Amino acid sequence: MPKQVRLRRGTTAQHVAFTGAEGEVTYDTNKKVLVVHDGVTPGGKPLEGFVLLNPGNPLLSQVIRSIVSIAGGDSESTAFSVVGSAGFNYVSINETASVKRLHISQEQLVFGGNVVLNFGTYGSKRITLTGDVAFSALGFGFGSRLELRILCDGTTRNLTWPAGWKFVGAAAPASIAANKAALLQLYAFGLAETDMIAHYAVQP
Repeated sequence: MPKQVRLRRGTTAQHVAFTGAEGEVTYDTNKKVLVVHDGVTPGGKPLEGFVLLNPGNPLLSQVIRSIVSIAGGDSESTAFSVVGSAGFNYVSINETASVKRLHISQEQLVFGGNVVLNFGTYGSKRITLTGDVAFSALGFGFGSRLELRILCDGTTRNLTWPAGWKFVGAAAPASIAANKAALLQLYAFGLAETDMIAHYAVQP
């Protein structure tokens, strides 16, 4: 039987009050991690914060608070692959982007006489009109984009838009005919309603 080697150990609270010798390694019995000491720092430096490749729980949340750089892959093999959905608060692409398939999550809006288009949620939305409607927007900033598919029921419906929106290609529509589909695209070039550019196209 090989000999067993055991390091000095203690709880997290005990480590806080302990200054180990330079190069000494101890074991935190609460965190279940090794602690490296330099002879001057109380508590030492716990060797924690690493990413577990197989934590055993697929819903375990692990946080990386630094820049991550991934190298590898080529035109046919990806350097970074995510199985399942991924959420990003902000995406910046500085090089030429090549996208094989792009799926944009959609949001079904509940109809009401006043419909607020929230740029802070899904960038693609859809709504079915069952009455006249007045549109407005919130949560937009410079560079924000949003698209809305509009389906009209069996009755012509009146449409009202914010006064500051600037429609391109055609004037702001006053109504949509019965059983027609339309696409509204919004582009924010600032923080005010007057900075909004709108494009509306309807089924012939």
